[in-house]
This record gives sequence, C-alpha cells and structure tokens, in this order.
Amino acid sequence: MHYGVDLGGTKLLFTAYDTDWQPCERQQLPTPANDYDALLTLLARLVNDADTRFGQRGSLGLGFPGIVTEAGRVVAANLPAIHGRLLTQDLTERLTRPVVVDNDANCFLWSELHGGAADGASCAFGVTIGTGIGGAVCCRGALHRGANGVAGEIGHVPLPVTLLLKYPDLPMLRCGCGRLACSETLASGSGLTRLYQHLGGERLSGEQIVARYQDKEPRAQACIDRWLEVLAAMLAAAVSTLDPHVVVLGGGLARFEPLYHELPRRLPGHLLPGVTLPAIRGARHGADAGVRGAALLTLAMNGKDSLS
Repeated sequence: MHYGVDLGGTKLLFTAYDTDWQPCERQQLPTPANDYDALLTLLARLVNDADTRFGQRGSLGLGFPGIVTEAGRVVAANLPAIHGRLLTQDLTERLTRPVVVDNDANCFLWSELHGGAADGASCAFGVTIGTGIGGAVCCRGALHRGANGVAGEIGHVPLPVTLLLKYPDLPMLRCGCGRLACSETLASGSGLTRLYQHLGGERLSGEQIVARYQDKEPRAQACIDRWLEVLAAMLAAAVSTLDPHVVVLGGGLARFEPLYHELPRRLPGHLLPGVTLPAIRGARHGADAGVRGAALLTLAMNGKDSLS
C-alpha cells in the first residue's frame, strides 16, 4: 500500500493507493494548523489505522505548501505547526518507517509525470493556480528542486515593464513574501479577486469572476484579459529559462477552458521570435494530483522511476 497526504492550511487529504495505484480510501480532515504534536498524532493515527485495515504497512509521502531546507527543517509560513520543524525526521520516528516530504507543487507535477498530462516528457513544468502560484520543474525523469528548494517558484518573478506599459492601470501590490509586484499578486486566484476589485468590482472569487466573464460582463472581460496577460508573461519567464516540452496547469482555475487557447496566443509576445511553444495541458488527475504525487514520492525513495 502507498499512502499520500496533501497538507493544507485548513484541511488535509489522506488517500491510500493499492499496488496498481488505484485509490482505496480517501479521508479529508481539518488541519491542526497551530499544534504540531496534534498534527503528528493525527497523521500517525491515519497511517496506523490504514495499516490495520489493509493488513500491511504502507509507504508514506506528504506534500505541503512550503520547502524543506538542506538541514531538513520546514519553511511553511501558512502552516505555523510545522514551520521550522524537522517534519520528515519526526514522522519517520513516530511511524517507524521512511517518510518522504516535499513541496505540494512538486507532488502535483510528479503525479502528472506518472500516467498524467506530462507522462513521457523529458522536461516538464507544473503550475498550480490557487491562493498563490506554485511551480515545479522536472528534467529527465527527476524533480529539480535547486540549491534552496525554490526551483520553479515563478510566482515571485516580478511583473515585467512591458506588461505595465501595456496595462498602465495594473496595480502594484505587496506580495506575502514582502516584495512589491510579484507575479502571483495578480496571477493567482486571490490575485484575480484583487484585480477585479481594482477595476471597480466587488470582492468575488475567481470562479465567480469567470462566470461573469462567460456572461460577457465588460468589467469581468477587462479583468480576465489582464489576468491572462499576466499569466502569459509569468509563464514566459519559465519557458525562456527551462524550455520545457510541456506545461501542466493545476488548481481550481485550471478548469477555465480559455486558458488553453489564450495562453498559446499570448505567450509569443513575451518570448524570443520563433520559439516553439510547449504543449499547455490541464492536469489529468485534477484535484487528486497533489495527494497522488505525494504517495508517488516513495517511488524515487525506492530507486524507481515508473509505476511498473
């Protein structure tokens, strides 16, 4: 058995997969976001109860919004319970088995590389469009995390001057990282909400703004036009740096169909002339890509690179 955990700021998803990587059990529970011992106890209970039900000890992978430093400590501003903790070491000791912990965007892309939208790609880039922007890089069948674990974090690439010249009304917002005008301040789902408000609208979710765009509301159309251009400029930074064969989009807003014809139309304006565009695809495993990828992390731990 293989267990995956997708750990978020408000909820966690635990899924058990059999040896054919078919889901056998799925539980969603509130995250003890401020109590580290309570979180470890909850995870241990989920794993040990699953062991008992399935009659065997399962492997465990966990994804979360943050990074693990070279020293093994977690950096997770939105999860105070684990911030600064030796989560991998503590879970390994509590569960008496190897545990793999990684960034949730890495888990997302890892899932899509195994029987997903990036299967077979030599170089792939994954982007999750949620409250923030997550990014992940895979080359030659291996995740590339970089020296600091921040490879692929294109949400913190600043908005380019060319974009600000095209849309002088774009707001220059302070990012959660402390810097000004990071791409994710407008490219994320919460950024779309801010952009709509900046253009004079009320506070709506990204999905509500998309619905108004589909109803041809002028303000929503102006907002989505700017949002798509921000996304294109942000993705162009990754394409110019990595030159991936495929870009996989995840998160709730990745279901917005115009992304898949508008981004290829807009990307060339931010790239060198003549560059062949990567394929841009939606995640095949949808909302389960992150937890599935977390479970799949144990493949690399066991020296495997495929599901077979």
